[in-house]
Amino acid sequence: MGTRATPHRATRARAGAHHAAAREALLRYVLRPPIAEERVAMQQDSLARLSLKRAFADGTLAVDMDPLSLLCRLVTSVPTPRFHTVKYAGVLASTSPWRKLIGPRPAKPQEPAKADDEPAPKRKPGGYRPWAELLRRTFAIDVLECPTCKGRMKLVAMLTQPRSIARFLSALGEPTDVPARSHNRGPPYWKSTVLRRKALGDAA
Repeated sequence: MGTRATPHRATRARAGAHHAAAREALLRYVLRPPIAEERVAMQQDSLARLSLKRAFADGTLAVDMDPLSLLCRLVTSVPTPRFHTVKYAGVLASTSPWRKLIGPRPAKPQEPAKADDEPAPKRKPGGYRPWAELLRRTFAIDVLECPTCKGRMKLVAMLTQPRSIARFLSALGEPTDVPARSHNRGPPYWKSTVLRRKALGDAA
């Protein structure tokens, strides 16, 4: 069951258990994107045109913006981490004293029979994961694989002293001087074509 709140009233949509078309329509409504694809179109001047559902008071029917500004506006519709987007009321509310009476209770684990010759249970691994495993799970890159022989590499030493680092780089034929710092780039504000036109006018 889905609920949609309007300024004047709240309407409810229901789908029966055996009504496949109604369930599909309800799921499409719940999973709808923030902006319909047919309302966004790219223009010849590399600007994205967003067509409005209803015209503004001044008669505006569409808004042109560069892709960066459009993405910045779409990001604001993404919920923050660990923020519940579904709220329950009544007996399903988190503070309702009746919620534990209607909710399913977790099953109690059964203790296995202990034997004299039974080995001691193994200790469960903790939540720590090595950085190499995290990189492999996230980016599908195995940093411990040698690019030359495809063998496994291991950490030999951690160099922190400047003399040791310079001696190690010299043995490998690598430069020991710190590379020059590149120039600072402009602020992201000037990546927006629309904002640059508003600030500089014809000079942009």
